[in-house]
Amino acid sequence: MTYKEIVNRIQTIVNEHYMLADFGYGDLSDLKTRFENTSGDSAVQADYPYLFLNPATHTRNMSAVTYNFNMIVMDVARGEVSDDPYNNMLTIQSQCQQYIDDVIAKLWDGYRDQPAVLYDGLSYNTFNERFQDDVAGMTVNLQITVPQALNNCIAPFIPDDLKAWSTETTPYTYGEDGGEDPNLFANNTIISGLNQPWWWSINKITPTGGDFTGRIELTMGVKPLSATGSVVPQPWSLLGTNGGVGTKKANTITGWPTVADDQIHEVTMSWDYVVLPENTWWLINLEVEAGITANITVYNPNIKLYV
Repeated sequence: MTYKEIVNRIQTIVNEHYMLADFGYGDLSDLKTRFENTSGDSAVQADYPYLFLNPATHTRNMSAVTYNFNMIVMDVARGEVSDDPYNNMLTIQSQCQQYIDDVIAKLWDGYRDQPAVLYDGLSYNTFNERFQDDVAGMTVNLQITVPQALNNCIAPFIPDDLKAWSTETTPYTYGEDGGEDPNLFANNTIISGLNQPWWWSINKITPTGGDFTGRIELTMGVKPLSATGSVVPQPWSLLGTNGGVGTKKANTITGWPTVADDQIHEVTMSWDYVVLPENTWWLINLEVEAGITANITVYNPNIKLYV
């Protein structure tokens, strides 16, 4: 659960509450008022009872984030009567405490994910005539703890073991015609391995200065346009083009379409722990199996080399 989702959830609770009439969020200077404001604009004119969420200092540890707020609930103060002083102010403060408790109870019991609203150590503070309007109410230091471990695996950084990455933005159609180039092209380099002992150059991997040992991953969208029977790859392989090395089949393939449904399928292929001898061109071969009539269009292929 994100910080925005926490604030939005509290606003939803306020909107659903039968007594609370308005919600606000921000610094104390952002409080809406009604005093001398006759615009009728709900964006700047407060409606009471009014809950205002004022963010405080948030904290985290390795496994969770604790969001801290001053939750202020207020209502317009009513004039006191001489024979029962403070009655109206106390009534409003008491009501505002109940509204606070309603919101906390809903946060805890009203949602299946139940963010850990901290009950222990809550501090209630009453006030009267604190803001521009003549108001009374109560504040509480609300704490909401959300399990949220630090996770470097999902952080948007390039993995240290990813050494080359190329892609292609132009769709390309492959078919059974023997005159078509069956090899995958990826003209756009995101990470270049030119300073490494190997690289991807338009359509080939060429180890130099030593054999390449690692993993090659190919992801792409595949749309089968036509087929007689199933759409089947040749098998899909890395094909050595010189030095008499031969074919290396992919270890895994997922998402490959079995019928020509004219839909784009997300396909992933990988060659794990592959060893490619140096000074040999290696192409990713997309030619379909002999005897199968098929045409496929490839979208956004991404070729990644990991060491």
